[in-house]
Amino acid sequence: MNGKKCLFLDTATQIARQWHSPPTRDETIQQLDDSKLYCSRYVRCQYKATLLDSLIKLHNLRLRSADFIEAIQKATEGKYSKEAGGKLTAGVLVRIINIAYWISRQYKTFEEQVGRLRDLIEDGWEVLFEDGIELPLIDETSCVYAEGDPVKGESGAYKPIRVSCRKDKPPECEIKQFWDNHRIELEALSKMDINTIEAELKDAKELRSVKEHAQAITKNESPHGKRCTVVLSDAIICIEAMHCPEPVAVHSINRKHFLPLGKVLGIECKP
Repeated sequence: MNGKKCLFLDTATQIARQWHSPPTRDETIQQLDDSKLYCSRYVRCQYKATLLDSLIKLHNLRLRSADFIEAIQKATEGKYSKEAGGKLTAGVLVRIINIAYWISRQYKTFEEQVGRLRDLIEDGWEVLFEDGIELPLIDETSCVYAEGDPVKGESGAYKPIRVSCRKDKPPECEIKQFWDNHRIELEALSKMDINTIEAELKDAKELRSVKEHAQAITKNESPHGKRCTVVLSDAIICIEAMHCPEPVAVHSINRKHFLPLGKVLGIECKP
């Protein structure tokens, strides 16, 4: 070890350090400064499913708009979902605004902006994801959520990326083996006493959901679907952090989501 603190970055931090508003981005970068940074294939898949989806929607709207301002305006109206290539949710709108701000500050002409968006969609997102990260990525799940390359149609617009993790048609990943390997942690989640942990940091309803889904997996129910991609995602990230080559703390800008799980699983969570 070289004396540097070591951090394992969750999906929210990975997005924040590149794409959030300048104050949040700068604060996040400062928190990560002079640290050894780790991440995982599982987080990469979540990041890709979230960020690449927004990049594609902004690209598609920008192609049919005079400028980013018009593209952003369209993103506020559901009637442009087909033009964008998928649902324009509140979360997508925030990311579109942040991406548009980032690109418009660096590139002024239509051709430059659309070209940079295209570069980000093709492989630039992955370059930014891995920036400063120790490689290879930790891989405890062999996650294939949001696998596959972006596909561009004849019009120049990109098709929505394929995102799938279904219980009825489980992907060829190793999430079942992951939970078999981490039976102790799974049991800890399934038996956690929500009343004894700081439930106010993570809604008690969410913690009960984590507990219930962990209990379901202990009874040999499927670990796939939203059980993996949403409900137990924070727990999976905490457990993955234990497999770094040196002790780390999990860094998330959503500290309230991780701190109670970290206490249950015995992993430090920051900031």
